Amino acid sequence: MQMQSKTNPQNTVPGHLCKWVAERLDELQTEAKLIVDDYWHRLKQGRKGRRQADRGRFGVRLRPRDTGAFSVEWYEMGALGGTKKPIAKRHIAKGRGHCYPLDKMLKGEPEWIVELVREVEDSLAEIRKRQALLVAIRDALAAYESEVTGKTVTAAMVVNRHLQDNPGG
Repeated sequence: MQMQSKTNPQNTVPGHLCKWVAERLDELQTEAKLIVDDYWHRLKQGRKGRRQADRGRFGVRLRPRDTGAFSVEWYEMGALGGTKKPIAKRHIAKGRGHCYPLDKMLKGEPEWIVELVREVEDSLAEIRKRQALLVAIRDALAAYESEVTGKTVTAAMVVNRHLQDNPGG
């Protein structure tokens, strides 16, 4: 059996596979953004008329990456100096799984915040699980192409390949 040359164009991952992975990652990011935006809307509505101590102290943000992936992170909010301008005071560590350690994080929070954060985190954890599977596919495609071509292929190259193969979409 004859081995294919490493310069054979058939050794590169086809654009339609790259496109499929990129589209699924983009869909998940859009879904995560909707959930994050909804959290902030519901937090703002729920804070109306409450004492400062009962308004909740956790924020959530979505951070896109150039690899097509993203992270959705919880943080403790604080105020900047005496300005009362809200800032991310402390990042909350997620740990190894797809879920944040909510029991410890939410200790002492008002019940309405506990329910809101749990509901939102349950949805975000499902998104993180699906994203992890897509990232594994993306990384496997990059590793395969790197192996068979002898060239370094990055995750960003895989998710952006369909744009190069089909500039119109």
